[in-house]
Order: sequence, then C-alpha cells, then structure tokens
Amino acid sequence: MSPALHLLLPLFLSAAPAGKTNDADGRRPVQELYQAMDGLAKSGPWTVETVYEDEGLPIRVLRTEKKGPALWLLAGIHGEEPAPPNAVSLSTADISALAVQGIPVVVFPLGNPAGYSKGWRYPDADERGKGHSVGDSDSRLLDKDGKPRAAQPASPQSAALTGKVLELARQYPPLLSVDLHEDDHLPAGYVYSQGPRGCSDPAAQAVLRRMAELEYPIKRSGKTDFDEEIKDGVICGVEDGSIDELISARRVFRDGRVQEGPSGRSVIVVETSSMKMGLARRVRLHRAIIRMLPELFKAAGK
Repeated sequence: MSPALHLLLPLFLSAAPAGKTNDADGRRPVQELYQAMDGLAKSGPWTVETVYEDEGLPIRVLRTEKKGPALWLLAGIHGEEPAPPNAVSLSTADISALAVQGIPVVVFPLGNPAGYSKGWRYPDADERGKGHSVGDSDSRLLDKDGKPRAAQPASPQSAALTGKVLELARQYPPLLSVDLHEDDHLPAGYVYSQGPRGCSDPAAQAVLRRMAELEYPIKRSGKTDFDEEIKDGVICGVEDGSIDELISARRVFRDGRVQEGPSGRSVIVVETSSMKMGLARRVRLHRAIIRMLPELFKAAGK
C-alpha cells in the first residue's frame, strides 16, 4: 500500500517489549526472523548492516558482495502486515540462490521491526493509529519546483532508511525492486508500478498472472481508496512519498542539494488482500512471488 497513506487503521495496542512479538495472528516471533536472516548471511558472501535500532530491534539490510545492477527486495515496512516478512524469512534458500547465480542483491527483510513486534502499522503510532511510515521519503523527493516536498524527515527511522537506500543505490543500482505488502482493508489485491515502464511493466504483469494462477483475488479496474486508477490490476505513476517512489526517482534531495536518484528501472509494490484470508495462505503467495525473482530480474533487464 502507499506507505504515506492509511493514517487510521486498527492496531494491537498492547505494549510489546523488545524481542517479544504480538503473535495473536500467528506471525513468527521477531527473533525468528532475525535468526533466518543470520542464516542467510552465513550461506555465502553477504554483508549485513544495521540501518537503525528501534526499541532495541535493529532495522537491517543484507547485500551481496557482488555489486552492479541489482535486485532489491523489501518487506515489513508496515508492522501490521506480517505475511511479507514471514515469507522472506522462510525463503532464505531462494534468496541465497540469487547470489549463487551471480545476481547482485539488496534485501531489507524487516523494515519496521518495532511495529511488527507490536502489530502496529507505524512504530510511533498513537492511540488513534496515527504515526509515520518508516518508508516516508518526502524529505528526499522533489516537488514540481525541484524542491524537497518536506523540510525534515518524517521520523528518525525514515531518515536512516531512506538515507541507506540512496547510499546503496550508487553501488547497487536497482534494476528490479519488489516491495511486498498486504492490506486487511482490501477485498482484492493489485500491483503498483513506480518505474518508467508504468502499467505495462512485465514484472507487474507476471506477478498478476501468478496471483491469478494461485486463485488470489485481484482488483482489475476502478480506483483504490485513495482515488488511484487501476488499469488491469496495476496502478502506475503515483506520487505517494513512498520508499518505492524514492527507488524509482531520477532526481532526489540529498546532502543539501539535488542529486541523481536511484532511477530504478522496474519498481513494483505487490499489494495483496488479507481480508478473510489466513496468514499461512498469504505467506504462500508471497513465497511464490519470491520464487519468481530470477524470472522477474531477467525480464527487467530486457
């Protein structure tokens, strides 16, 4: 979903201590997610870095030693969406295989660990559910006059996360970026395409075909709750202040001046429905998409 939106959502409001997960919905404990990524890091030439530590829980990024046009995978930007980071943690063999194939890879496996551990969309959510997305990028993105859309980062988390994206994009320019999301307010899913290929992006089309094959509901037309037009299951060219828009941006604001942006070629956000659908089934879908990454990366390079 557009990370800068959805300001009012149901949240689990119990205070979860660091390292303990509110797992009433069946999500894996946060420490199991870290252990899975530790296992991935040991499987080959990977570098692991802490981007920011939030309530004792590190936001980490993993990257291959091999640099160059890369495949980026993001999950867990919103804490109340457990299927994507659970799928990533169960797909370490598939992710490791990408590196073995010689594909440069950048993985943000759990962008919002504090939110995940509580079941909160935002790590700083108040009693009404209002807060700031860790992926909010408005302070890095430019308005129509070429100035930053926001004077300051939305939060320390977003400042650290977006800064790391811009830093890594120089050595790992995103040929393909896939950001996995879900939404319990959606009766059917769709895909955002932020890259220059727009609604015809082959990666977006391939994901929709796979969703259809697995009999997941897809919203093919109409508009989203945010008045975004859906064209055969794809929303393209939106300015939503998300980390995905940042990855696709040709120009950004960094270090006090306008600079070249990541310019991601194929930047998609998979948005699936979690309405009346068990977590195990949702995880299976996201794992199926992760298994498609070699195919999607190849298509992005054509």
